[in-house]
Amino acid sequence: MENQNKNSRNWIFWTLIIVSIIIGFIIYGVMKDQFGLKFLVFFSGAPFLLFVTGAFGLLWPKIKPEGDEVYISHALIIGLLFIILFFIHVWVLFPLICPRFAECLAL
Repeated sequence: MENQNKNSRNWIFWTLIIVSIIIGFIIYGVMKDQFGLKFLVFFSGAPFLLFVTGAFGLLWPKIKPEGDEVYISHALIIGLLFIILFFIHVWVLFPLICPRFAECLAL
């Protein structure tokens, strides 16, 4: 029974990752010119949230703390994961949305 729950949870997290990629491809690839820059920048948080949730959910069983002494290392690993995903979001995805990124900051 536990294996079935694990597989259904993994399926949900993989679905979140795939949905975030599909949303990103549709909104920021195919329909990019149909939306305003302000919408594109602010809406980029939605696929980012879905992707981070899926990635965190898939990694959680491998990095969850087992006792009191590992909480600090767990917090550092989670922080590192989020900062890496955030930097990918800011330094890879935002320049695709707005090639002259500095001009986009003055929304």
